[in-house]
Amino acid sequence: MTNSPLQKDTGSNQLAWADRLRNIATVLVIIIHVTSPVVQEYPNLDSHLWWAGNLWNTLGRPAVNLFVMLSGFLLFSKDYPLGLFLRKRFTRVLIPAAFWMVLYLIYGHIANQDPASWHQAIVKLVQGPVHYHLWFIYLIIGLYLMYPVLQPWVRKAREQDFLYFFIVCIIGTWGYKTLLAFSGVRIGLHFEIFTNQIGHFVLGYYLGSKAASSETPSRPGLAPWPLHQRQMLTLARMLIIGGAAITAAGGYWHSTRTGNFQPYFYDYLTPAVTLGAAGWMLLARHGWNQRPLLKVEQLFAAGSFGIYLVHVLVLDGLTESSRWLGLNPRGIWTIPLTAALAVLLSFTAVLLIRALPFGKKIT
Repeated sequence: MTNSPLQKDTGSNQLAWADRLRNIATVLVIIIHVTSPVVQEYPNLDSHLWWAGNLWNTLGRPAVNLFVMLSGFLLFSKDYPLGLFLRKRFTRVLIPAAFWMVLYLIYGHIANQDPASWHQAIVKLVQGPVHYHLWFIYLIIGLYLMYPVLQPWVRKAREQDFLYFFIVCIIGTWGYKTLLAFSGVRIGLHFEIFTNQIGHFVLGYYLGSKAASSETPSRPGLAPWPLHQRQMLTLARMLIIGGAAITAAGGYWHSTRTGNFQPYFYDYLTPAVTLGAAGWMLLARHGWNQRPLLKVEQLFAAGSFGIYLVHVLVLDGLTESSRWLGLNPRGIWTIPLTAALAVLLSFTAVLLIRALPFGKKIT
């Protein structure tokens, strides 16, 4: 992805699966933003509309984790000198981030008088996010700051080292959130680096580097999976379906139990969402590298960061257009249609932007 924080540093087709997975993650993010209003705001949880939104939304939930996991795999697979890493990566994320943050500040001021002043705009920039989807910028910058510290350990870590790291991350993320959501109890230990998305950052490298039993191990210290490629693909599909089913059913149960929408099962840092993301990555890693990338796949991957940045404006435009035309923007059939239109229009917009002299710098 040229000029994006998830860029692949190779021109070969050996990592076609990574570009294909990035494209899927981009589409899944748009699906989340199309369906979240239905899931969170629609009052009748037993309606066909709510369940349509719920099922589509749970399918999309692994998207952010996939972006983080892909970034971890691609970054930890290389040895970057500190100065080069900081210069290249922060340039690729900060230039487009600065442009789109300013644009969304102006958009928010014109549309909703938010921010209403320069002071509020500066506070939004510092506290984040400027717009609801731009929280990812703050996340990826934080992970970049951690990369030079983690990289030497990750490249030398063995199976038991990764196992220890993931166990502590599970306690610091899944354990913490589960106790807080269902009992109001907080874990008193300070896990520091073992919280938030850092586990997915390392997990991406682990899953991407670990070979099936029928493959040659790609890295010393990592034993192959005890499954051959076909079995890995079956496991991947089970994780995707199982993760989505647990999220959908769990979200319904938790919300009906309390009488109002509860976000716990939809959180990116919960077991089912992580398992679904792991399933998507295993499916891509072991099943999506057989054929060369099509030109459209290459273009979509190159513009995926731009698509992520621009798609909210497209969705807002589609919503307003639907209301102007007297159409229902939230319906069982309009959910996939809106998502498909948003993907197509966002992709088209990014292609046009990237054709401009400085378009690639901001997408």
